[in-house]
Amino acid sequence: MPKLRPLYFDLQMELISPHNQAHVDLLPGKSYALILLRTPSDVQLMADLKLNNQKIDGSHYIMFDKRKKLYRCYFAPTETGKHTITFFAKRGDSDIGEYSSALNFKLDVKQKPKTIVSFPKTWKHFRDLGLEVISPQNTHLIKLSDGVSHTKILIKAPEDVELLGSLKNEQKQEVNGGNQVYYDRQKSIWRCNFAPDRDGLFEAFIMAKKKSDPESYTSAVAFKIEARQIPSPPLSYPHTWPLFYELGLKIEAPRHRSNAVWTDNASYAEVLIQAPDDVQLSCNITYNNVKIENGSLAQYNNDKKLWQLLFAPERIGLHELTVYAGRNNDTESSSTSVVQFNLDVNKLQRPMKFPLIYAPFQTKKCQIFTPLDGILKKGSVVPINCVIPGATDVNLTVDSQWLESEGYRDPILQREITVGSKDVAIYAKYGQKPDYDGLVKYTVQ
Repeated sequence: MPKLRPLYFDLQMELISPHNQAHVDLLPGKSYALILLRTPSDVQLMADLKLNNQKIDGSHYIMFDKRKKLYRCYFAPTETGKHTITFFAKRGDSDIGEYSSALNFKLDVKQKPKTIVSFPKTWKHFRDLGLEVISPQNTHLIKLSDGVSHTKILIKAPEDVELLGSLKNEQKQEVNGGNQVYYDRQKSIWRCNFAPDRDGLFEAFIMAKKKSDPESYTSAVAFKIEARQIPSPPLSYPHTWPLFYELGLKIEAPRHRSNAVWTDNASYAEVLIQAPDDVQLSCNITYNNVKIENGSLAQYNNDKKLWQLLFAPERIGLHELTVYAGRNNDTESSSTSVVQFNLDVNKLQRPMKFPLIYAPFQTKKCQIFTPLDGILKKGSVVPINCVIPGATDVNLTVDSQWLESEGYRDPILQREITVGSKDVAIYAKYGQKPDYDGLVKYTVQ
């Protein structure tokens, strides 16, 4: 008989297999042993496998067989020798309360398994939510070497479950931009990408919760990652929300980076995103969680069929760049956060402001070539060059006075104006509407 502790009887546990023996053996032709246990529904199990009193990482996996209503407990040694299997148990569904030893087995491995298998660390949530690891199989350790920048873990989950990722280094510190987790609707699978930022040992956590659950995500499964020869600079991911993938968005620049690109002589940074025709983007820039007024501009490049998101910081330091998206419809569409980049500004020679943009500018997919600076010099002669598709007429006001209409040939507006003392605005008329819609407004200094 295995060594049965008082807790085994107190919790009314039942050993199904092996029966009436204190040891277990590897299954024929397999690299692991299997123990079957049945417990009351409110009893939780944990286990470990030790050799010479040392825990073996990734050596066990516990799954609940819903059909047979029992636990299938796998143990995979990596070396020969006399191993000890210990089961721990506690009553209650919550994480509150300590596990205590319930029973022990011996596993004497006299010949090293031909194929070494291991298992990722799993939590109760993994079993309760019905998650399944599709890839990688039979390992808890993912090895990256020879310039490979990232790894991909594939998880199958019920439709009412959503996942979240986290990558931590050996110091248990979160790796910024180290994970990208999203649902692939075409293949009905969760793709969990992890990118270490340097050589070393990392742990990739996948957390889960039901979509209807107001509580926060809880750990479900974790893999170790051994990284060697990580390329420099390392790959990283911007923070994305589920809607980014649901809308079919694609980042064209910056690729494989969580930080937008900044150069010493720049006045603004650029992000390029590809989106379906019925999706409209907008954006903003914040510093210390405060939005910078007229510090961002979202416009559509009709030639490249890309959204160009521009961000103008006011000072040096770390900024956050957030892009919003929504589908166009007959009424005004609401926009939701879809992706966020960091922008680290270490030198700023000439801060600038973008012009004030009105809603039709983005709805009609307009674009400003010049002037991008939203503050014009009083009395200066300024060339105006914009793309304004589909308008029946385009005109400007200087200090609220209409100019003569000229220089517009669908979709290009190209003309020169003399700046007044207050403001300059661009308007467009569409279809049979008698009124003009405001598109852009510049201030004057």
